[in-house]
Amino acid sequence: MAIRILIYRMGAFGDTLLLALLFKQLGNHYGNAHITLAANPNYAAPLLDSGLIHEILDGDSSPFHLLYNARPQENDALCRLIKRYDMCMFYTSDMSGELAKRLSSNGLEHCRIHPPFPPPSEEIHICEWMMRPWPFGDASKGEKITLIPSQNHLILADKVLNEFGIDDGFFLIHPGGGGKNKWIPLPILDTMVRKQADETGQLPVIIEGPADSVVCEEFQRLFDDSIPALKDTTPKVLSALLSKSSGYFGGDSGVSHLASLYAPRATILYGPDSNMRIWRPIGPGTLCIPWETMKS
Repeated sequence: MAIRILIYRMGAFGDTLLLALLFKQLGNHYGNAHITLAANPNYAAPLLDSGLIHEILDGDSSPFHLLYNARPQENDALCRLIKRYDMCMFYTSDMSGELAKRLSSNGLEHCRIHPPFPPPSEEIHICEWMMRPWPFGDASKGEKITLIPSQNHLILADKVLNEFGIDDGFFLIHPGGGGKNKWIPLPILDTMVRKQADETGQLPVIIEGPADSVVCEEFQRLFDDSIPALKDTTPKVLSALLSKSSGYFGGDSGVSHLASLYAPRATILYGPDSNMRIWRPIGPGTLCIPWETMKS
């Protein structure tokens, strides 16, 4: 009988994708574990699509709104949900101790709480931090992981490429994401993209998310108005597009973490507002560079 594991972890797109290594280790350690992730369903979709997890629950919805209820009812909806699992891990802050009290008072001894981020005094990678409460401990050190999209989403990716008339010779770039202070200076990105295009003869293709329109338009004017832009592509289809590309260029963003897991090669540039030591992506073909070193 499969052991049932529930992981609760709310956060940004990149934060969610960094759980991939944890899920791989859970599968290796427990064999036939059935893993449920409570998170943003859109962010978690690629992990489900690639078979790392078996179920997604919306961590922003009922019954998780009861997590910090100051007056929890006995055996309420959250407790009943938790009792369906053999092990539960809540990656969340519990400064007041209310969550620990709730779990203890309901006899939920199979649950653990772990802070979602390492303290400032410990500059360790976030994957190593998330592994700490588990019996496989430091298994994350130095390990890399590559994911494969489902066949259905590879077919959808082909349809997207056909609509734009893009063949196999392309690479993807993401000028935005992660907050404006983390955007790569456009002259640096322009230089890198031109070099890649000239050396490979391949077509650069822009990834444009809902908050990227301004920076993508600026980059298109700087580089070439005619290069295609893939707009508001779902994470599952984007993972398939990345796997079909020859590579990726981007800054500190959730899309870059997705690219690290799926693209054959990913070059990610970090500015002074990004902590590369803690948040670097975990894909094997990923090169992380401080953009200050590129200014010359």
